[in-house]
Amino acid sequence: MLIGRRPLFFLVVAVVCAVLIPATPAEFRWVNLAMGGLALFSCVMFVGEDVARRRTALRRRRSADGDQEPGPPGG
Repeated sequence: MLIGRRPLFFLVVAVVCAVLIPATPAEFRWVNLAMGGLALFSCVMFVGEDVARRRTALRRRRSADGDQEPGPPGG
């Protein structure tokens, strides 16, 4: 699975925040932890969005080719 640019960017930001923790004064380390956590959360959300988008595109491609999966009964 390929990873998009946005998740990769936020993953790099999270790593940079984690690397800078020892160099940060003790009173401001919470900022690095919070920003690293937020960047990691964004990375996970963008990966989820990419996976969902690829699944939707695959379903559309299959239905356009006529390989439509049966829907739920009564639908």
